[in-house]
Amino acid sequence: MTRAMRADAELAIAFAREDAVLLGAFQRACDGPPGAIVRGTPGGAVRIGPGTLHVMLALTRLDCDETKILNRHVRPLLRAIGGRYFGRDWVDLGGHPVAHVGFAHSRATGRTVVEAFVSMRTPLDGARATYLGKSPTTLDPADDEKLVAKIIAAYGVPLFEPAPVAPSPADETPWVASIDEAIGPIRAGRDASGCMRVGGEFMASFDAIADLEDRLSRAEDVRPAVDAAFTAPHTALFGVRSLESFARAIEAAL
Repeated sequence: MTRAMRADAELAIAFAREDAVLLGAFQRACDGPPGAIVRGTPGGAVRIGPGTLHVMLALTRLDCDETKILNRHVRPLLRAIGGRYFGRDWVDLGGHPVAHVGFAHSRATGRTVVEAFVSMRTPLDGARATYLGKSPTTLDPADDEKLVAKIIAAYGVPLFEPAPVAPSPADETPWVASIDEAIGPIRAGRDASGCMRVGGEFMASFDAIADLEDRLSRAEDVRPAVDAAFTAPHTALFGVRSLESFARAIEAAL
């Protein structure tokens, strides 16, 4: 039985046609191999290939606590592919990562995008620390279209066709500082114009990062600036155990 989620949500599904590495929105060129391109959502780099299934859920407003964005919205995907979710940025299948999951969020509007890259036949890059030493696997379904139908039925929302977006070039300026965190590093360093930027493999509300970088540009003290940016109401932050990691990375970069 299909359970409808809500009227203000839409789903988009597409298959990758060629090999590529997609950097997270808060990453730079040095975080991936030559030729990597930047996607619109934060998180770690994702390797895709022919047949990789991209599932994107667009929500015009968030319907849960910001700390539960992934936990809530990957559940339909789990039902469709038979996977499990343990609170990181990947879906487990038989003890192996089979899909990358992530989100983009605006705390000002509540608009949220939750996405998954499901490894049908091209496995995820196995080098990431977030996989805890587990080797990625592939789903390799007998019938791709039947699986897509199961995913659509599990989410129970209308389909939409995303507008084409030209790939973004990655910032070529190397990071200056890096602090390891729960799912990957937090990095800091100035961009080509001299502005201090913060990035890495974490996920956060885009306006929280913009707020932090604006405070740094006004020479606010680092630790109060970090606290103010990430403790504001309705801020989403994932993959970070302590805000101290942001402060340490920024101070090292300064």
